[in-house]
Amino acid sequence: MKLIMNADDFGLSESVNNGIVECFKSGIVTSTTIMMNQKGVKHATLLYKQGLVPEIGLHFTVTAGQPLSDPATVSSLVDANGYFLNRKILMTKNVCEEEVYIELKAQYNAAIKAGFDINHIDSHHFAGVYPPLKKAFIRFANETGLPVRRIDNIVSGQDGLTVPTPDAFGAQFFDDGVSLEQLQALLLTYKDTLSSNGILELMCHPSTEDNSDLTELTSYLAMRVVERDLLTSPELLHWLKAEGIECVGFNALAFSC
Repeated sequence: MKLIMNADDFGLSESVNNGIVECFKSGIVTSTTIMMNQKGVKHATLLYKQGLVPEIGLHFTVTAGQPLSDPATVSSLVDANGYFLNRKILMTKNVCEEEVYIELKAQYNAAIKAGFDINHIDSHHFAGVYPPLKKAFIRFANETGLPVRRIDNIVSGQDGLTVPTPDAFGAQFFDDGVSLEQLQALLLTYKDTLSSNGILELMCHPSTEDNSDLTELTSYLAMRVVERDLLTSPELLHWLKAEGIECVGFNALAFSC
């Protein structure tokens, strides 16, 4: 089995960016996705240009911060102050598909302009897989031809999607699900069901110990450090090799298709 351990939230803050780089160096995290509308993007860009982030995708964001488009052109996605709506509101609202597409394209173009070689797309808080946004996400993904994270983990089905996805995606490595024993059990479960060449993607959210720059951005703080510690663990790396689980990035998926 092949494992893509993707670090979400690159660009969210410097502590997240540095934690992700540490994980890349250990060899377990193989991919990350950039949030182009967050305060840590300039720092993330510097790290990327230093060659510290080998593979990067776009972490499409419509549930945090402000749009890169003119708020007037994406009015169904924002509040009166021009900030993206709370995800609980957004996921139940009748948003405009064309406006979702406009913002997704704006974030993708911003990433390309910044110099990122984008090799896949996923979405913050799984926004791209909820019915109000799924059509626009599929449409844009198909136009770019880039692989994407599976879009059937919240709402079943990937109908209409013509680009590659991993064979499986798991969201269990998060919060209470973060421990060596639980991760090993999870991986062995997928290993029993996937072929030897099957590709599993797991998400992760590491950061460095000092992540005070996140206090106003997210409530997920302490466990980010626990994730970082586990994903830089020689014990985990040794176990993965012993189990024949190969750590790869999204490039492996794209080149196999």
